[in-house]
Amino acid sequence: MKPHYLAPLFDPKSILVYVREDGASSPAALLFAALAEGGFSGRITRVAPTAAGFAEIDLPARVDLALIAAGDDYAVAALAHAAQARVRAAILFDVASAHIDTLTELAARHRIHLLGPGSSGMQRPHLALNACIAGTLQAAGNLALVSQSGALTAAMLDWAESNSVKFSAVVATGRSAALDLADVLDFLAQDGHTHSIVVYMEGIRSGRRFMSALRAAARSKPVIVLKAGRRERGKQAALTHSGTMIGGDDVFDAALQRAGAVRVDSFVQLFSAAKCLASRHKPVGNRLGVIGNGGGPGVLAADYAYLRGVEVPP
Repeated sequence: MKPHYLAPLFDPKSILVYVREDGASSPAALLFAALAEGGFSGRITRVAPTAAGFAEIDLPARVDLALIAAGDDYAVAALAHAAQARVRAAILFDVASAHIDTLTELAARHRIHLLGPGSSGMQRPHLALNACIAGTLQAAGNLALVSQSGALTAAMLDWAESNSVKFSAVVATGRSAALDLADVLDFLAQDGHTHSIVVYMEGIRSGRRFMSALRAAARSKPVIVLKAGRRERGKQAALTHSGTMIGGDDVFDAALQRAGAVRVDSFVQLFSAAKCLASRHKPVGNRLGVIGNGGGPGVLAADYAYLRGVEVPP
């Protein structure tokens, strides 16, 4: 098969890292520590700004991925420098909204696939690649996590380490100025390392593109979705946080069902789904056995299974 257009982002062989000397807790410091921890076998080149901007450096003919965490003042200059190296994808970690239009236009002109700004990055554990400031490199597995929230990504990774949940990919999209959930789902639908997907989302920019990508992913892999912003106050918060629009909740429910994805209602349920999907043992039918230490819990379980269309034997 022809490589996916996001292969330079998720399966890079060479990386430029734009950072500046900052405090130990800055995004730049966290990013470089994460990259060093992972043991990525590809080429990583660090680029730091000088008083005159970014100097020319010895680079391979073409670079797959640029990680830009040089601070808001240097973001545009860093992306322009990356464009000279014919970078094909970039992740923006800490950029103010005032520069988003300029960065998006620059990326489009040079055909750079742009994730962010405000992204917490991504992980590809089977490549030993941790380009993420939300947590330590996870164990390699077959579950992909996609989230529009960096904080919830960090919480999920903390929980996963103590629950033996392993990942094929972790993606914290941020505000999604260019690439969005639809693009990421499109890649994961074709990714051989990914067997199932869990998604935390607040909204989407293009309903048509999102539904097309979700349908393609759910056709071949289980997809679990936790969506925030069910009510008006939550919708307003989501628009401020991730910059995405949210439609009617009933419409979204119907769309998910039609696509074949499963919606959960809470973070706890998302954790449970992730643990189930990460298990080596998958249910193959629609029958459920219930074992309990009393009659009441078994009756409640049977009632709930009936409401969900699951068969409980006598």
